[in-house]
Amino acid sequence: MLETPKINPADGAQTVLATFARLAALVGTWRGEGSGRFPTIASFDYREECVFSRNECEPLIHFEQKTWVRSTDETNGTPLHWESGFIRATEDGSVEISNAQNGGRVEVLRGTIDEPAYLEGIVLLKLESVLFGNDPRLIQTTRRYELQSDTLIYSIEMATNKIPHRQQHLEAKLVRVF
Repeated sequence: MLETPKINPADGAQTVLATFARLAALVGTWRGEGSGRFPTIASFDYREECVFSRNECEPLIHFEQKTWVRSTDETNGTPLHWESGFIRATEDGSVEISNAQNGGRVEVLRGTIDEPAYLEGIVLLKLESVLFGNDPRLIQTTRRYELQSDTLIYSIEMATNKIPHRQQHLEAKLVRVF
């Protein structure tokens, strides 16, 4: 079980620090494989590296995620997706991710760390998009991150103008390498 930083929503600064202490478990370099699908595209597999780092002066985490095609043909190793952004704790105890993606999309997601899972030693983060830009096709995204020891599993769902109900888009399993 994880040591439980106490969160007191009445004290915004303490809440930020306590929530950030929980998020700090993400810091490191993670590698693994995933798969993608959506009704409007062909399914695909990918390799991924995600680096989470922190600035010792501020309670936020910078992340950089890169993926490459995983296949048995000439496309193997071709760059696929790249995004970079920040994860921060807010004064009300929620978590916010802001990111920019190589295709031009920018996005802000907000969510919470699941308390019962945390008490069992799992950092479970569930987020929904609250703001996005530069991609008129997108209606909504959700992300779910589950960190247990040195394994990080995530899934992403999205809804678009053509597919207005959220559908599974990505899922991956990464392991901490540094």
